[in-house]
Amino acid sequence: MFKNYFKTAWRNLAKNKVYSFLNILGLAIGMSVAMLIGLWVQHELSYDSFNVNREHIAMVMKKTLFNNEKGTQAGISLPLYDELKTNYPEVKRITRLDWGGNHSLMVGDKKLSSKGHFADPDFLRMFTFPLVEGQADLVLKDPYSIVLTQSLSKSLFGDADPVGKFIKLDNQHNVKVTGVLKDVPKNSSIEFDFLLPYELNVLTDSFVKNSKGQWQNNFLQNFVQLNDGVTVEAFSRKIAPIIQQKSKDKKEGTLFVHPMKKGHLYSEFKDWINIGGTIEYVKLFAVIGIFVLIIACINFMNLSTARSEKRAKEVAIRKTVGSQRKQLVVQFLGESVITALIAFVLSLFIVKLSLPWLSQLGFKDVIFNFSNLPLLLVLFAGCVVTGLLAGSYPALYLSGFKPIKVLKGTFSAGKAANLPRKILVVIQFSFSIALIIGTIIVFQQIQHARNRPLGYRPDNLISFGLSNDLTKNFEPLKRDLLATGYLEAVSRSSSPMTGVYNQWDDFSWEGKDPDSHPLFSAIMIDHDYDKASGVILKEGRFFSKEFLTDSNAVVLNEAAVKLMGFKNPLGKMIRFANQPMTVIGVVQNVIMEDPFRSVMPAIMLFRPYFISQGMIRFKTGTNLQKALAAIQPVMATYNPAYPFEYRFVDEEFNKKFQAENQVGALSRIFAALAIFISCLGLFGLASFMAERRTKEIGVRKVLGASVSQLWLLLSKDFVLLVFISCLIASPLALYFLQDWLKKYEYRIEISPLVFISAGIIAIIITLATISFQAIKAALANPVKSLRTE
Repeated sequence: MFKNYFKTAWRNLAKNKVYSFLNILGLAIGMSVAMLIGLWVQHELSYDSFNVNREHIAMVMKKTLFNNEKGTQAGISLPLYDELKTNYPEVKRITRLDWGGNHSLMVGDKKLSSKGHFADPDFLRMFTFPLVEGQADLVLKDPYSIVLTQSLSKSLFGDADPVGKFIKLDNQHNVKVTGVLKDVPKNSSIEFDFLLPYELNVLTDSFVKNSKGQWQNNFLQNFVQLNDGVTVEAFSRKIAPIIQQKSKDKKEGTLFVHPMKKGHLYSEFKDWINIGGTIEYVKLFAVIGIFVLIIACINFMNLSTARSEKRAKEVAIRKTVGSQRKQLVVQFLGESVITALIAFVLSLFIVKLSLPWLSQLGFKDVIFNFSNLPLLLVLFAGCVVTGLLAGSYPALYLSGFKPIKVLKGTFSAGKAANLPRKILVVIQFSFSIALIIGTIIVFQQIQHARNRPLGYRPDNLISFGLSNDLTKNFEPLKRDLLATGYLEAVSRSSSPMTGVYNQWDDFSWEGKDPDSHPLFSAIMIDHDYDKASGVILKEGRFFSKEFLTDSNAVVLNEAAVKLMGFKNPLGKMIRFANQPMTVIGVVQNVIMEDPFRSVMPAIMLFRPYFISQGMIRFKTGTNLQKALAAIQPVMATYNPAYPFEYRFVDEEFNKKFQAENQVGALSRIFAALAIFISCLGLFGLASFMAERRTKEIGVRKVLGASVSQLWLLLSKDFVLLVFISCLIASPLALYFLQDWLKKYEYRIEISPLVFISAGIIAIIITLATISFQAIKAALANPVKSLRTE
């Protein structure tokens, strides 16, 4: 019996090649989108899941109140580590962790720049980063030791055993390899190539060493592993007042812990409340994947039921000779499952070929292998479910035909059959149009932020980290770099142009509200900072070697002037830690952080500390390749332990739009695929409708109907359905997009033109899809069509 079902299904697929092709292609694309999104969602949900203790690990965070805004930060003060470790029995293990950075590693003639973290011995007992050599509780005990990943070990030592050997760190310290780790998994929120003991950071960095008793200086991370039975909520309540008690400052923020299991997906806070994060995109694309698959299933249903009259006699004869309805249902479901299986095989290859192309859109670490049997079984089960879902309505509809009416010739599908198809088309296009609207809004929001005045010139500008060697020899380095003739300016600062590393609140001025607690971006700069960065000076001047008093001067941005209430800021006195300082200049607001938020008040100081970033501006029209080749040997002379690593500032700025660009690009792709799948269905329905109305078209042509009139006759029903879809999609898209835009402080206002444009695009695509069949039918010879009928 099942063999007969299979033969019949295969013959029907082979007999109706065009409709079979449209069905298979539509389902394959829908399955591919669902698989790709499913793989990405699975990857995002798996972050840190390899950590055995994940349920008990949490990050210590701090609630702040600056500029009357409730904020949340991960930066914590240094003495908190000893306080929690010593006085809180709820803590089983604890580790400090810096923010990670590149360090120079030298072994003989080999020198590499790799990313590493300073961490405490408990780190490797808390987190599941397995050692292949060494013991977790011993490898980070010696301050002058280092633990490598297998990949870094191979790069430095080849196949030789590295344990016990020494590495020159930052051309300053010799550290001994005490362990080797397996490479860090791609789904780890903590990334590194090597680990160093945090005590080494304390011993060798004067800033860190001097912060031992400073409860208000926040610059590192703390992770705790809580004992069994200790809840995050209870522990958060207990540690909340620590900073206020230790600093004796009631204005200081309160502490809490954020579970590691929520760290990746729920990382955003607003007004001290966790509002989500990456999970919002996970939910969004999961919904998109499901709906694209549903659109493909709708195609199948539409095309199958549209050809119902072609199979009516087959159903009638089968019923007449004794077939039961459940047997017919099984047969039609079998046909849809076979179609789905063919589409499934095609979709596997589409996914495999698409992943490299999508690597820049967040799919870089998503892995799909044909050898992954459990994954293939899950996908196969999804394919069968898809086939059953897509074939359910056609199977029930076709198996319900009355054999007497069909064989007598009185059967007609009628309006009752057309209505479900029209509803399905409306559902298809409603979702497709909503995606078009979403794509336009995301694009407009990105452009809105991109077009903001930056306050500086990011072109022809590179930045680089300052090692200890470069810091000590910066003046001769600057002189020799300028001597190459390719450069306009060289300078240095505490922050790159695309970030702010220091935020301070210890400023006061005449007229300041004593109860206010404003926070400023503090940027330490050197001479020629204005020339190198290209910041726009509004009033006054920048720091100059001609003025010896500039060590007690500051430059403000427009936001700081507004906050301080200065109408004529030049010459005004402000105090920093009770030290008087004079305002000598005002610059335009510089967008250094989030381009979707307002610029923070900023104060530029002429200070030698925290200087860690260098910047080079090339002359306009310079051949950058030649210029970089010219400055590389100069950098190597003064920085022998490091390879010359630099970043183009305009490229770094563009990275700030990474999440939005990813959403926009994926929205464009999925909108295009949703429209394409919908158009496949429209093409098939238009072809069938034209075929079904062959006699009517012939009669109308004989009576004098023009090609344009016939085209309009066959097109208007579909255009009407798309128009209804626009009316449904527009308010739904408006509701969700307004909610999405709320998270941006600097955002667009949604224009009605967006919805009109999306509707016009959808109607044009619809007309382009169905016009081929409509015009073909209208141009057919009426005599031939009437004879055929």
